[in-house]
Amino acid sequence: MKKRGEGKTAKKHALRIVIIILLVVVFLSIPLVIVCCKLGQMNKNAVSTVKKPEISPGETATPPALIKADADKVDTTKDFDPALIGDIRMDDDSIFNESRIDKDVVNIMLFGSDVREGERHGRSDTMMILSYNRKLRTAKLVSLLRDTWIYIPDRDTWNRINTAYFFGGVGLAINTVNSNFGMDIQYYVKVDFDSLKEIVDTVGGIDVYLTEREVEYINNSAENDVLPVKEGWQHLNGRQTLTHSRNRSIGGDGDWSRTRRQRDVMYAFFKKAKTEKSIASLTALVNNLTKYVETNMSPMQMIDLAIDVVFGGDLTLENRALPFEGTWDYAWEGKMAVIHINIADNKRLLHEYLYGVQ
Repeated sequence: MKKRGEGKTAKKHALRIVIIILLVVVFLSIPLVIVCCKLGQMNKNAVSTVKKPEISPGETATPPALIKADADKVDTTKDFDPALIGDIRMDDDSIFNESRIDKDVVNIMLFGSDVREGERHGRSDTMMILSYNRKLRTAKLVSLLRDTWIYIPDRDTWNRINTAYFFGGVGLAINTVNSNFGMDIQYYVKVDFDSLKEIVDTVGGIDVYLTEREVEYINNSAENDVLPVKEGWQHLNGRQTLTHSRNRSIGGDGDWSRTRRQRDVMYAFFKKAKTEKSIASLTALVNNLTKYVETNMSPMQMIDLAIDVVFGGDLTLENRALPFEGTWDYAWEGKMAVIHINIADNKRLLHEYLYGVQ
């Protein structure tokens, strides 16, 4: 038989436990709410995703004949000249919805944009596919060479792949990649290339393996601190990293070497960020990145992905460029030097690389 008052005491004890649990949940949620609010700032100019319309291929869906070019006579250091690309509609394109290919794989397009005076969207100085496989715990980075000659959907024209961004921004660039290579990219992250300096400085610099010639190239920029001229690992600040990422001169193969350097920088930044496992460090990183990054991923999607990547255990990192070996040639389109590719072969090889299927 219970003594008088024991029931009330038990209820008070249970209520106290409930209150403590609620307080713990509230206090633990406050950092999450703050981080979500900060991450949400990256969405304020995000490109929308819409239902994919029925677009007829048009008259130029078959690629025009190109004149094969001698690789030794092609200058791959030059970007496209807007005066040579014709009168093509400029717009702010939405991303077309695509069905997911593999539930374990999320593909994100990474853009490094270079905005110039008088240009609506600027130019995509960097286009990469970041493909993360949750099940296999692999992250694969694929650079798209900017001179790749490709069909631009909804414009009924062929041009360099980086002109898709110039014509229609993020939306048209993603739709172009999805259309030509059968991809399902729905998300993007965009960074103004000049802000790379601040982003790298936010994490205290990065470590990159450099050749002597690459070190000399960085040192020749008057704005940079001088590095010791030797091959090996070098600690780069933001300004040095930007110079290195834009280097098309060293290596003799123009954009191939430049995109390799950009992937090296991305890999170094990822390794640095992955070591920041404390909540305080990650929150500080988020606070700084929101100033420079635009994305259409929701705050909770970003948090979920970050937690899985940072705290999910060992992760295998791989990278390469597209087009694949043996599937391309240099060619001339008028006065433009371009990379003519076998689209069907590259589509098949890309899917094998990202999904492990033919």
